Amino acid sequence: MLALYGSMAIAIASTIIYHIAQKSLAGGGSVFGSLASAYGVAMVFSLIGLFLQSGRIEIGEIVSLKNWPVFLLGLAVFGIEIGVLLTYKAGANVNSLPIIVNGAVMACLIPLGALIYSETISVTSVIGILLIGSGVWLLCSSGHA
Repeated sequence: MLALYGSMAIAIASTIIYHIAQKSLAGGGSVFGSLASAYGVAMVFSLIGLFLQSGRIEIGEIVSLKNWPVFLLGLAVFGIEIGVLLTYKAGANVNSLPIIVNGAVMACLIPLGALIYSETISVTSVIGILLIGSGVWLLCSSGHA
């Protein structure tokens, strides 16, 4: 239980910090320079975590793209970062962008989870999709995007 809720707490706190940092970066400077610096910090923490987990750091293992999900994850992380940063730069609000993006992602992942991973779609999931969709629609139509 602690592992589940502790991990969720880390994800929630990190996402809050993420959006505050992204909105703060959107004011100026080089978009790609900012991302490169952020990835440098993430790399240092990742290498520390790797060493603490395994007691070693093997460069060959790190740079190997032996499985396609690692490449896709890197591409997705870059897309998320640049997409959010450019959206904030275009004037999006920090109090609605995460809701809109995460709501749309969740509405897409429910059917994708069923198609790709044979997860079941419950009545609760369908109601959730409808509620999320209506919330995203309300935020976008009221000019809060």
